[in-house]
Amino acid sequence: MATISSTKMETIANIYNMYANEVKAFLMSYTHNEMAAEDMLHDLFVKVMSLDVVNEQTAKSLLFVTARRMMIDHARHQAFVRQYEKDAMAEMERMDSYSVERKIDGERILSMERACIANMSERSAKVYQLCFHDELSAKEIAEHLQMNQRTVEGHIYRARKELRDYMRKVM
Repeated sequence: MATISSTKMETIANIYNMYANEVKAFLMSYTHNEMAAEDMLHDLFVKVMSLDVVNEQTAKSLLFVTARRMMIDHARHQAFVRQYEKDAMAEMERMDSYSVERKIDGERILSMERACIANMSERSAKVYQLCFHDELSAKEIAEHLQMNQRTVEGHIYRARKELRDYMRKVM
């Protein structure tokens, strides 16, 4: 980082003393907030300190042009932030409505499944419940219900076929 010569520091200090209040008032006309205007003023002078050619004759124009550009950049940034927030809110609302629709569809399908299961034999309904809701294997179901594994597999096959046929009819 380059050090600032004492002559340049003195020039910038003189410029600050001459124009700081005027530039701050200009920035206040934009921000309507004294602290925000002071922050922008200090940022402005940090930028001026990084410039190689600074002199008291052109300093006022340089300060006001740079301050105006800072205000424009700030306004653009604020507009971008507002648009981003608006887009994010719209996306969240879209996702919420999508999830509500999916929930309603899921509930509708579950009620159709329950209606179909209610029409099955008690044994087939129990096997279906254990297989697809409790996620037990045919072997585990056979042990649990004390049935032959092939019989359980037959109940699973028929229950699935019955459910598919029912869903095709109602959907």
